[in-house]
Amino acid sequence: MDLLRKKKTDTTFSLTNMSKGGRAAVARSRSIDHQLDEERERREKEVQILIIGGPGAGKSTFIKQLRLHYGDQFPPNERRLFHDQILQNVAMGLVHLIEHMERMGLQFETPEVQDLSREFRKKHPRISIVTLIKKFKEENEKAEEICPVTTRAELTKRLSSFDVYNPEVPNVDDMHTLWADPAMQICFEKRNKFETDKLTHSSEYFLLHIGRICSKEYLASVQDILLIRWPTLGVQEHKFMVDGLLYRMIDVAGQRSLRKKWIHFFDEVAAVAFFVNLTAYDEFTEEDPTVNSLQDSLQAFAEISHSQFLDKTDFILFLNKKDLFANKLKTSSIATCFPDYKGPNTVDASLKYIKEQFLQSKPAQKQVYSHATCAIDVPHMKDLLATVVDCIVDINVKRSKNY
Repeated sequence: MDLLRKKKTDTTFSLTNMSKGGRAAVARSRSIDHQLDEERERREKEVQILIIGGPGAGKSTFIKQLRLHYGDQFPPNERRLFHDQILQNVAMGLVHLIEHMERMGLQFETPEVQDLSREFRKKHPRISIVTLIKKFKEENEKAEEICPVTTRAELTKRLSSFDVYNPEVPNVDDMHTLWADPAMQICFEKRNKFETDKLTHSSEYFLLHIGRICSKEYLASVQDILLIRWPTLGVQEHKFMVDGLLYRMIDVAGQRSLRKKWIHFFDEVAAVAFFVNLTAYDEFTEEDPTVNSLQDSLQAFAEISHSQFLDKTDFILFLNKKDLFANKLKTSSIATCFPDYKGPNTVDASLKYIKEQFLQSKPAQKQVYSHATCAIDVPHMKDLLATVVDCIVDINVKRSKNY
């Protein structure tokens, strides 16, 4: 006890006789230590995940699955907010079929319905990603001239605020009339024979449920919400609290011409979730119809995984739409995208080869966790998300120790 009193007295004496500059230095040191402790504690309780992938790869669907399993599960008042987007998806499907009817020489039953189809097509033209990107970039350039941003938070706020796609809500009666026409039904029945510009799985689903969707009592189901196709051009930030850990998901636009914006969101990222559309092996990007979509995704993965800003960041690779991929392989081979592929035209062999192409394109030391997924499959995603969450926890623990 006497020894402790003496030690305390000596310390007090030392601090008392310390110069003013010395005491200030000690105070600064303690302040820095305190800030470091707070930062370490924040990092341990919060993890940022960068969500990246090309258009239609499943990023937004993945976020919706997180909300379903770890969020508010889309209460009724929220589900009503999706109605306009779903009606737009139905309209896009109808316009898609109208375009194919022209190619097939099919005519609507009456001149009145024929005129209606022309007007409907003018009011609801199919989404042009190229046009939307141009408008988005123009808005961003104007905002940059007025007020340049200096932080990621400011950039996130700006890129999430541009509303460049705000189409007119389609008339329900018009959609019923067009869909009921015999020629439209014939075209829909022959959809699997379209040589190019095929109807998407999402459009097929919404057209088959048009009666339910256009009813006055309609309330979007979980499956309806998961299948919505809506362009993401800026940045969307989503937060989820799971087992005391705050997950900050940063979903950035995947279009080729917007990728230079990605670098602004690399700071403090614990992991990158990279999404790949497996069915894109025989498709081309809308921005450049000479570029194969899957090859474009492979190039983007190679570039970002080699980024010096993500040198110590782990990746989670989602090879998505495996169900549609399996169906597509029945009529075409991945050799369309990979001429060197000589393996069998089976799901397992084809999937393995594509996975190998991505893993070979990364740095040798880069850790990549890969999963073949079907993002619209709720039970499947429930189990997968539990695995992914455990993986992210391990990544974050390792990252916190290295801080």
